[in-house]
Amino acid sequence: MHPRRWLAMVLAVLSFAGCTKTANLAQEEAAIRTVDSAMVAALNAHNIEGWLAHFAPEARMMPPGSPPVVGIPAIRQLITGFMSPEFRVAHHLEGVVVSRSGDLAYVWYSYELTFKGPTGAPVTEKGKDISVYTKGADGSWKLAVDMWSENQAVASSG
Repeated sequence: MHPRRWLAMVLAVLSFAGCTKTANLAQEEAAIRTVDSAMVAALNAHNIEGWLAHFAPEARMMPPGSPPVVGIPAIRQLITGFMSPEFRVAHHLEGVVVSRSGDLAYVWYSYELTFKGPTGAPVTEKGKDISVYTKGADGSWKLAVDMWSENQAVASSG
């Protein structure tokens, strides 16, 4: 084989190998679990800005029975409406799937959310959620899409 052809073939293989690089999926999953935990801690501390720091700029929340809420300012307004002294969230992260490229992931979990209901009494909602994360150029994971639904109609707990 001619040396130039051999060199061209080696360069092509190396170029292709660089395009198919797979991420360290366990490391990326751990990073997403850390972000998820930080988000829950921020919500339970009523730290809305700390929570929003983990969102992509054009994030989309898709609450049940409502149109999508798009962008951080709109999401801030949505969560502010839920905040009250009673507000608490707990969830069980059931799974994390990271793409082979390591720049896209989704998670699913069950949750329990307590907040002040329309009558002023605390209500507790139990449900399930699926969220999509994207990895930014800086290597941080950001929530891009969040969609949830309650398992049953919200009932007053007081």
